[in-house]
Amino acid sequence: MKYGASIALGLIFAFSQTIPVYAQPKPSLKTVVRATVSTTAVEWPDIIAKDKGFYEKEGLNVEHIMTSPTTITPSLIGGTTQFGFINASQLVLAIEGGADLVAIGQGADPSPYSLMALSSIKSVNDLKGKTISLAEPGDVYAEATRDILRKAGLDPAKDVIFRYGGNSNQRMAAIMAGAVDAVPVVPPQDRMLIDRGFNAIAFYPDYYPRLALSLTAVRRPWAQQNPELVKAFLRAQAAAIQWLYDPANKKEALELLAKETRSDVVAAEHGYNVYVTKLRMFPENGCIQAPGMEVLMQVLSRVNKNVKADQPVNKYIDTQWCP
Repeated sequence: MKYGASIALGLIFAFSQTIPVYAQPKPSLKTVVRATVSTTAVEWPDIIAKDKGFYEKEGLNVEHIMTSPTTITPSLIGGTTQFGFINASQLVLAIEGGADLVAIGQGADPSPYSLMALSSIKSVNDLKGKTISLAEPGDVYAEATRDILRKAGLDPAKDVIFRYGGNSNQRMAAIMAGAVDAVPVVPPQDRMLIDRGFNAIAFYPDYYPRLALSLTAVRRPWAQQNPELVKAFLRAQAAAIQWLYDPANKKEALELLAKETRSDVVAAEHGYNVYVTKLRMFPENGCIQAPGMEVLMQVLSRVNKNVKADQPVNKYIDTQWCP
């Protein structure tokens, strides 16, 4: 009996040493919803934050939804989404209309748009009588396009036809189908069009070195009630940007972008050369930057009487949650 008891105790002891000691389960992730309107290289930090687990590391489960330019701001105002990657002009106009929104994160500033045209169009001057597809009449980059036309000696009101609506991916599809003659697109889509024989006839940063196009916005009351979630989101974005800027990660970054934008690595590398090497587009802390918003106010005031060029940008941006 004593011998049997000793064996039993020994077996119990041995078995106890082989049972793995599991760590306490990590706290459940906080779910937030982020909305955007298209998938381009401007989304690179978000693509990386998802794939490399930076959101999860910050305790976030970020659900992503794709919506339209006309519904993304209302969804943010209504609380359907917590983070909206929206057009900077839309944000300003929504706030002027009474919406309690605020920009917290940087998107494209400036937007590395190239004005892409059919192969028969060699320069901006050749756009006379042609059709250009843009997002909407009051968009700041629509006015930037009109500036490009004016500097080429064309009258935007008389010499060209504008067609408005759709997102960047839809406008690219329109020019590939021959439905329009010119569209502004960002990398890597511009490289994809060049490879198909289209011409890049203007590069917007040559005209506007700073001009905010897109940004991450939140409802101010929600952000004030959930400061730790906002800070966690921006920390994840910052980690993704720093990862992108590390040359050691270039190959993987190109593969991620190519996969998400349905392009190829050659086009993605063109995007890298523009976003990372040439413009260093994304601030390393992921936060909204004032200079591009200040230029936006000046340009937007020319097309909307409700916007004042000298309005302090602090009405539209807030950096209190920055890492």
